[in-house]
Amino acid sequence: MSDTELQLVDLDDGSLLAMARTGHQEAYATLFSRYGYAAHRLARHLGQKEDSDDVVSEAFAQVLDLLGRGKGPDRAFRAYLFTTVRNECARRAKARKRVTPTDDMQQIDTPVAFGGGQLDAFERSAIRAAYESLPARWQTVLWHLDVEGRKPHELGPMLELSPNSVSALVYRARAGLRQAYLQQHVKQDRPGDERACQENRGKLSGFVRGTASAREQERVHAHLQSCGDCMAVYLDLQEVNREVGTVAAPLALAVATGGLSALLRRWKNA
Repeated sequence: MSDTELQLVDLDDGSLLAMARTGHQEAYATLFSRYGYAAHRLARHLGQKEDSDDVVSEAFAQVLDLLGRGKGPDRAFRAYLFTTVRNECARRAKARKRVTPTDDMQQIDTPVAFGGGQLDAFERSAIRAAYESLPARWQTVLWHLDVEGRKPHELGPMLELSPNSVSALVYRARAGLRQAYLQQHVKQDRPGDERACQENRGKLSGFVRGTASAREQERVHAHLQSCGDCMAVYLDLQEVNREVGTVAAPLALAVATGGLSALLRRWKNA
């Protein structure tokens, strides 16, 4: 990266958006690098697997056009971009629906099911997979403390641990849940990924959370310097990590009760 690119990478979204409004192409390119991978993932999740490149390009172009006309987001670029991606996916889905041959008159002019244009379905599956990937002991302590609201001293006899040890266990379980949730965002390898990419992407959540060993951190860091695709995944994971916040406990309750959307918002805003 050049010195200018390195300086732009350190800026927050609001600063980059302000620069993009004045025609600073490199600033907007930085936003593309930061969120392009996540936008592609969302487009594929919403059924636009073959057209994800076109959807993402169109979404970024639409936002750039708005910025040039003094409109669009001043901050929260990720959320604004995702809304634009969802809208573009919905438009394409409806267009395909209109040109699908059918003899069933009931299908004509009916709404296209699109889940309300929400990302919740992906996050629900990611949360559930993350929770279920935890060791049984971690799931147990999260359930009893964070779902049932019990106290560490109440779990001591059942787990054969002191109250302090129970507290230490739930701390590790919550940290493990956050890291597992992050890894869900890079879990699926894409066709054509090189072996080095696959190996390093498997370590990205630990790299972002700072739990990877020193040797692993050095390897991942070196790989990111030479791989633009993995750097895009890493930058997206950093944003997800910022949204996660510091409290992951309500996720266990969300998985159990189905009240995922509201609890996820609580978890992220905590």
